[in-house]
Amino acid sequence: MSLNSIMDFGFVIDRYGIFLTATFVFIGFMSFIYALATITHKGHRLEYYISLVLIILSGIGVALSRNLLFIFICWEIATFAVWRAVVFYRKPDQVSSGNVVFITNFVTAGIMLIGIGILYLQNGTFIITEIEKIDITAITLITIGIFAKSVILPVHFWLIPAYASIPSAIGGVLAGIAENLGLVLFFRLFSNNSNLPPDFCNIVAWIAVVSSLIAGGSAYRTNRLRYLLAYSTISQIAFILLGFSVGDFFGTSGAMLYILAHALAKSGLFYGVGTIEDVTGEANIKNISCMLRISPVLTVNMALLFSSIVGFFPMIGFFSKLMVVIGAVQKNIYFGFVAIASAIFTLLYSDRFYHELFYGEHCDIVDLKTARKPGVVESGVVFILALLSLILGILFYEILGYIGGL
Repeated sequence: MSLNSIMDFGFVIDRYGIFLTATFVFIGFMSFIYALATITHKGHRLEYYISLVLIILSGIGVALSRNLLFIFICWEIATFAVWRAVVFYRKPDQVSSGNVVFITNFVTAGIMLIGIGILYLQNGTFIITEIEKIDITAITLITIGIFAKSVILPVHFWLIPAYASIPSAIGGVLAGIAENLGLVLFFRLFSNNSNLPPDFCNIVAWIAVVSSLIAGGSAYRTNRLRYLLAYSTISQIAFILLGFSVGDFFGTSGAMLYILAHALAKSGLFYGVGTIEDVTGEANIKNISCMLRISPVLTVNMALLFSSIVGFFPMIGFFSKLMVVIGAVQKNIYFGFVAIASAIFTLLYSDRFYHELFYGEHCDIVDLKTARKPGVVESGVVFILALLSLILGILFYEILGYIGGL
């Protein structure tokens, strides 16, 4: 084993790395600002900020490195940080959720490490750009780790208890950074790689579209705010994986753009849901109505964020989702059909969620008297993320020009 191969972290500053790093740092900064107003558990505040910093640094490491061993180290650091964040409040059910998060990610990361070891034995290097021989066993094992980290069916199950337990302030970086690590590794190692078995990316694409469709249906049926966010995330992350698996310009660029769009929108929705939980004391959609009366500003901001997730013009989510669908259709018309069906589910569950939350039929004015107004900081963070989702959609071509090298 060459010491130089291990010590070479393989950092390369390219347009994709810069783009992802900027996205991750910004989401982390928004989480930090939101936490200043919401993390009041003084005994564990230091642990929260350490977890936040570790997730951000892990995201940057995976975004910029080409060394599989170093990426694995960042991978495990992120697992540790997410685990500590999930058990932040130390309640028994949250500790149980944390155990599911840690064990699932740790075991699948170990499986992935075996695959990385096989690649090293075949190629004599951990540097992705120097790997030419790719064994089917190795890519299968690595893909298991990727699927678990980026919550693709059937190893998605850890995300639901994680979302239910994690503080909303760090839920944004879980949605915007940690869950993207698997996608970034897939992009770096597999996307547009001519050394792969011919049907590998097609198989992954089918798994992605089915995962997106099933998770979208589950989101439509749930009544709990955080469960809806979790299933929505599983669906949208799978949609991004579809883009990377079909490859070429539209698939790859659309998936990269959708990482940005989803990170902004889902972290904003997580902060918005956290704010709603704080001001109402409720976590079930059926028990919350007429949030419009409590905060018209939050109502508008979350409408913009949902619009980006659904893919309404001119939000950044519209352009990124459209590009992924075009790439999918170019690869296989059936990929396109299922991707569109998944997008329809996104529209349905988003409409139900938003309507019941802000304009519910069982609006009770008396119950609203117990709710307080959202704080300025919380509302401000959600506003910034919503506004950026709109502005970046307007500036879509400039961003695409940078990512796609146009």
